[in-house]
Amino acid sequence: MTRRSAGRQLQFVGLAHGAVGAVVYRDVLADLARGNPLGSVPDRGDRATAFWFLAAAPALWMGGRLLRSAEEHRDVPAQRAAGAVLAAVGVAGTAVMPKGGFPALAAIGGLVLRRTLRG
Repeated sequence: MTRRSAGRQLQFVGLAHGAVGAVVYRDVLADLARGNPLGSVPDRGDRATAFWFLAAAPALWMGGRLLRSAEEHRDVPAQRAAGAVLAAVGVAGTAVMPKGGFPALAAIGGLVLRRTLRG
C-alpha cells in the first residue's frame, strides 16, 4: 500500500490557500491592479490582510515541496521538524482562529509526526 505524501497534501493546501485568497480578496486585488501596487500595502487594513493571506500560499507550497523531498530521501529529522512545526502552528492557529484552515496544518503535522515517530 502506498503512503500518501504529506508534502503533496501541504502543496495542495498552499494552492487552495491562494485560490481562496484570490476569491475572498478579489475586490482588493482588483483595486491594486487598477493603480500602482508599489508601496501601496499599509501595515493594517484590507490590503495588508489580503497581502499576508496571499503571501502564505507560496510559502505553504514551498514547505510542501521541501517536505516531499525529505520524504523521498527518507530524511526523518527534517520530516519530524516539519511535522512538529506544522502541528504547533495548526493547533495554535485553530485555537485563535477556529474557522480558518489551521486544522489542515494540524492534521498534516500530526500525520508526519506519527509516521516519523513510528520509525
